[in-house]
Amino acid sequence: MLSVIMTCVAIILVGLMVRSSRSVHADLKCGDAPMHFDDGLVVTWAGPAPEEARVKLGNGGIFERVEQVTGTGIPAGYPEKYLENLRTSEVFNASMAWTPDELVRWQERHGIEMEPEALSVFESYLDNGHRIFMTLVDHPNVSDPGSFVACSLVLQRAVIVFNGRRQDLFLRSYFHSARTDSSEYVNFVPGGSVHYSFKTDSVWFPLELTRLISEPASHVELDIVTPEEFDEGLLPAPFSAQTSGPVLLGDVKYQVRRASAVFRVGEDQHAAIPDFRMALS
Repeated sequence: MLSVIMTCVAIILVGLMVRSSRSVHADLKCGDAPMHFDDGLVVTWAGPAPEEARVKLGNGGIFERVEQVTGTGIPAGYPEKYLENLRTSEVFNASMAWTPDELVRWQERHGIEMEPEALSVFESYLDNGHRIFMTLVDHPNVSDPGSFVACSLVLQRAVIVFNGRRQDLFLRSYFHSARTDSSEYVNFVPGGSVHYSFKTDSVWFPLELTRLISEPASHVELDIVTPEEFDEGLLPAPFSAQTSGPVLLGDVKYQVRRASAVFRVGEDQHAAIPDFRMALS
């Protein structure tokens, strides 16, 4: 049975280029400044993972199977500008950090300076039994990468498979990277997914870093797969229940229900956002 929770980290590795000191936010959040890697651009993506979680990169097949029941992963009311010229990106060069210093050094090696508020959220996760997953994500080519300083996860999309003892989380978030004045921007999404699997007695999805995004809001769409349909009244606020129905994974029949929420955040609205947690009993 699957078990997963995920929070991912993407970072950039630069070849022989001059480094600049650039800040980074995180929410499973991308680093704010794209940098050169090989023959293209990359951003960093980082987030918490349970201490004993198995973390790997995979394909997106489970999204296709579940969305046959729950429908498209793009929610109603999702801003059209976040879908303009949407590109598919590769996630690669994943790593783990076990201490704040390891995270900071990894970021610094790629010209990224951690902002105090972002670092404090990561430190809180580390102090509470998590580790930090970090990886690189391809960024679409732009003419002036140095002017792109705001990268946000505007749609946090996940499939969570939970049997009461173990959780598997498959994450595929949508990135929006913009210039300082928002006059130019690009949108991209991983073609595969990040997969966390670990033992747990409740459903969990990391959200605390969401408050650090630069855009006005972040949409969260979770397809929660369980052996039997759960009561929508168990969903924590502000999540609401959407489409539900049976889904076949392998040769096992499950029930899936979509949970949706929109978090209104932005530059000057850094109120705490607790992680999603839901016990089924």
